[in-house]
Order: sequence, then structure tokens, then C-alpha cells
Amino acid sequence: MSTNNKASDHLLSIPDLIAKKRDGLELNSDEIQQFIVGLSNGDVQDCHVGAMLMAIYIQGMTESEICSMTMSMRDSGERLTWSKFRGTVVDKHSTGGIGDKISIPLAPALAACQMKVPMMSGRGLGITGGTLDKLEAIPGYKTQLTDEEIVELISTVGCGIFSQSEKLNPADRYLYSIRDVTATVPSNALIVSSILSKKAIEDLDALVLDIKYGSAAFMKTPENAEVLANWLFKVSKLLGMRTCCYITEMNNPIGYCMGNAIEIQESLDLLKYTAGHSKDLEDLICEQGGRLLLLTNKAQTVEQGREMIRETFKNGSALKKFHDMIIGQGVSPTIAKQLIDKDEAIVGSILKLSDTTHQAISLQTGFIQSIDAFKLGTIVQRLGGGRLKSTDKLDFSIGIRLLKHVGDSVKENEPWAILYAPSDASKRYPSVLDDLNSSLLVSSTSVQSLQRIYKILA
Repeated sequence: MSTNNKASDHLLSIPDLIAKKRDGLELNSDEIQQFIVGLSNGDVQDCHVGAMLMAIYIQGMTESEICSMTMSMRDSGERLTWSKFRGTVVDKHSTGGIGDKISIPLAPALAACQMKVPMMSGRGLGITGGTLDKLEAIPGYKTQLTDEEIVELISTVGCGIFSQSEKLNPADRYLYSIRDVTATVPSNALIVSSILSKKAIEDLDALVLDIKYGSAAFMKTPENAEVLANWLFKVSKLLGMRTCCYITEMNNPIGYCMGNAIEIQESLDLLKYTAGHSKDLEDLICEQGGRLLLLTNKAQTVEQGREMIRETFKNGSALKKFHDMIIGQGVSPTIAKQLIDKDEAIVGSILKLSDTTHQAISLQTGFIQSIDAFKLGTIVQRLGGGRLKSTDKLDFSIGIRLLKHVGDSVKENEPWAILYAPSDASKRYPSVLDDLNSSLLVSSTSVQSLQRIYKILA
């Protein structure tokens, strides 16, 4: 960025804005807009950004400041508009977790309910997998779309899952890159403005936010997650977005599968409503999708909304939307048709997993009390299924499939999970098998099945 300062006479200089925030004073909307605009016009240097971010991290921001920050970031680039689809445009956002593939079946299920879902998604962050990374395990799937392609896809199919373009919200991309190297990522004010500015440019009628807590989540306790959820909820209301916030558990993986290609396989199992699909995954999707139908007055109750989403899986309409969506995003009709085939061998030939497998064995008889999502996510990441640095190339064939979940009975020496990884996995990650086997905690007494939802703000 350019280094010359061109502050207008009637505005504070950039250093004076930083000092004002440093001293705990509230910035007004014009001052916040001045700072955000300065990111692109040359008034603001990298050193200014780092100092301002640290001042915000230490002093925090008021609701009014966060709202102004969000709107200024939203307006830093182009915006999507859906005036002809008013009342039907929805999305959801998750703070990330292990096995979190909710968006992949949810978007087509909502489209099958006549909703419009322009879902801008992200890459993997740390041990949490990214929706776009998973979808790119499908040969030919294109995540980078032009504005014209997005409009065409949403208008004809009803849903798309794509990346944020260079023209949309450039301020957020720049600020995040500086946050990442200045130890200011864990700031609620900055998290809220980043999440909501991305969603605000989608021109939504309703939004569901899933804030996760636990060992494999950004927020480690439900109390911390609730603080963030409250901020997101309050600022969403100030922005005029109908929003519901879910606070959900992320100590244990969602569903049975973790990885890239393997999570597409599991998503297809639900879309086809095959026997043995994950009820855990289904229930979360139906709950969040049903809530969006309620928020847009397409359902009278959340219970009715849940069943409307579930019916799209049972009758195949969500699967048809998924088929059309991936063709619209570059997948050949031949591969798309093969993926929706009920023959697992055909699907497996496209979404290839490693030929080498390693079984995890229970060391005792009892009931599964917990499955360490953090350890399993770390295994997938360290073996190449996730990134250790942004330039890493992903190995889509790496994955873990659970054979049992929390609450299930297990016998001593019974397999409870399968790791798909190369034969040299222990060279890549020496403690892989120890970590895999130690991820299981077994109780001698019966255990309730998982209760994912801690609290709902609606």
C-alpha cells in the first residue's frame, strides 16, 4: 500500500484516530469509515493497521462502533443484490469444527424448499476443514465464480457454494491478513465485524450463525462462545438482518467422517438418505435449515421447518439440487450423474480415499463417552488432509471414518474407527497411531447420545 497520508482537514489524522482508540474513546462512524477507506486510497499504512488492531484488541469496541466497522467493510467493495428474490435469500455461517460439513447438504436442501442460497464459504483454518476444500475433492468443481456466474447459478439452481471474489469486501481480506500476524485474531469486535461484513454483502433476508465451543473449536468454553454469540446477535439486529445464533458443542466430531473427499461421501449419504447415514449430521442440518425457513415465514414453526428440510432428503429433491449446483460450478454432467448414483463403488472411484487403512481398536468394553475431535482433526491435518501453511497442497484421500459414536457400546479389541492414509503415515506423523487410539474414552456405564445444542439466541 502507498505510504502518503491524505487526511482531510476536517478529520483527525490516522495516528490521532489510533490514539483515540488506544485511550479507550469511542470512534464515530465517519472516523471508522475514514480508516477503512484509507486501506484502499493510500492514507493507511500497514503499521497504522497493526497499531489500530491492537488498540481495538485491548480496548474493545461498542455496539455502535462494531456496526459502523461492519458497514464500512461491507461497502469497501462490490455487493450482491437480490431484489427480485426478496424474502427468500438465506445463508448460514459456522465458526468451524471437525467433521463440519453442514453447508454441503444444507444449501441444496434449502434450494429445494424454493430458497436462494448464495453461500460464500472459506478454506480450512488450522485443524478445522474448509467447505471449499472439501468440495474441491470433486473433480472439476470451481470455487471462484464471476459475479455473472453467481447470479446465473442462484437464479437457475437456487444455491451455490463459492469463494469470496477479489471485488467483494477487500477490507476484510486485508485486515485479516494483518490480524493473523499481529496476535489480534481473538478479538470479539474484529471477529464480529469480519463475519457479519461478509454476510452483509450477500444481501440476505435471514442468517443462521453456528458458534462452536470445545477442544476443537476457536472458543473453548460455552461461556466464551455465548459472549461472541451475543455480540453477533446484537450487531446483526442493528444491521437489520434477521439472525439466529446457535451455540453448539465441538469436543466430538460432527457425523462419522473427517477429511475432504470422505466428507463429500458422507454428505452424499445424507442427500441420498441411505441407511446408516449420520443422524447427528441430519439433525443439525434440519434444525438450522428449519430455523431459516421460520425466519423467512416459509414455515410456521421450527418443527415444521425441520420436517420440510428432512423431506427434501427423503424425496430426492435436495440431491437433484446438489447435482445441478455442482454442474453449475464446473463439474462435468457425467461425473455429477455418477456421484448421485447409489452404487458406492462408483462414488468411491471419483472421491478416492487412500488404499491403505489403519484400524483404531478399543482397549476396553463399555460405552463411548467421548471421541477427541481435536486429536482426530490434528491427525488429518498433519497427514496432509489440512494445511500447516497457506501454500500447502491438500491430499483429498486422507480421512477418518468413525464406526461408532458417543453413546454406542463397544467391546474390547473392537474396531471403532478407520484411518485412510498412506503406508508411510507414521513417518509423516510419528505419533499418529497412538493419538488415534487414545482419542477414544470409554465408560463402564451407559452414556447418553450427544446433545449438540447448548443454547439458541433467536
